[in-house]
Amino acid sequence: MEKMEPNYREVSSELVKEIKQEPGGEYISRCYQCGTCSATCVVNPFRNDFNPRRIIRMAVLGVENVLDSVEPWYCAVCYLCTERCPREVKPAAVLMAIKNVAAKHGRVPVAFKTINENIARIGRLFEIDDFTNFMREDMGLPPIEPLDEEEISKLIEGTRFEKIMKGEES
Repeated sequence: MEKMEPNYREVSSELVKEIKQEPGGEYISRCYQCGTCSATCVVNPFRNDFNPRRIIRMAVLGVENVLDSVEPWYCAVCYLCTERCPREVKPAAVLMAIKNVAAKHGRVPVAFKTINENIARIGRLFEIDDFTNFMREDMGLPPIEPLDEEEISKLIEGTRFEKIMKGEES
């Protein structure tokens, strides 16, 4: 996944319909591109390539590579854009819907794939080493014991993330 350059040759009339079916995606049609979301975005000063208005516009136009971009994943979900939007678009919810559609198509940034692989392998985001448990003991906290395979399978049972990560679910 890299910086998003619109590819208007790959346009899908089904993309907006699919986004609208996700929670929060129903607001996408309200956006008339005023730019308030981008002006109030707390991420934008740190990531000049992050522009919620541009991402939503590409999704409305059905530009498929919006799903391949890492940009929607930068959203901090702070809801400033939602609070200030004059049309009650709820841009943070729309961006979450776009991310959900991307995930259903197996288009997830590498960092999220790594996180999911760790959860499937060890049941946690990060491995807990002896040093971490030593520091926990020093702070009066109990040690964190490794999870066994049965506990890990219970953790991921009922979720779709394995299929989503493989791009098997749409």
